[in-house]
Amino acid sequence: MNELDLPRILQDFSINIVAIVILAFFVYYRRHRRRDATVGYIATNVSLFVVAAALSSSTTLNVGVGFGLFAVLSIVRLRSDEATQSEIGYTMVSLVIGLMTGLPGLDIDIKITFSVLLVMTMFIIDHPSLIKPQRYQRLRVELDRIITDDKELSAFIEERITGKVKRITVTEINFVNETMRLDVRADT
Repeated sequence: MNELDLPRILQDFSINIVAIVILAFFVYYRRHRRRDATVGYIATNVSLFVVAAALSSSTTLNVGVGFGLFAVLSIVRLRSDEATQSEIGYTMVSLVIGLMTGLPGLDIDIKITFSVLLVMTMFIIDHPSLIKPQRYQRLRVELDRIITDDKELSAFIEERITGKVKRITVTEINFVNETMRLDVRADT
């Protein structure tokens, strides 16, 4: 068992907390205004940092520990609400920052460099002037009837969402219960 190096942990935590606060508050929250996701990113990041720091002091790390850690994280993901691809990107970056800064072995300058690279990457690739925000919404719709005519289906959906349907994908039809599930892209 290794001894915890408190000054090193505090130094690494400082790098971690600065990086995640910049990512969550100054990049993500300012653009998306989702308090729940912001809190989730920080909580996940700090939790992973603590687990990584604790594991590194209590046992020899190997590939099995890494796979086990990501298995636990995937269970958390499976139990959470459906996220957008952008939110999945922010989640992954917050996880990587927490894990990378929590594990020993990397010099402080490498941890700072990687943290800056990860935060700057998200700042750039999620910048609205680089990739314009979507002008449409993605809706999951469940109907209590089956409509097979595409034009009739579009008109039916448009009437209820008060928007223009761009695309409808039928994801499930249940002939027993006379229901259908749709993935709808629409201007709303």
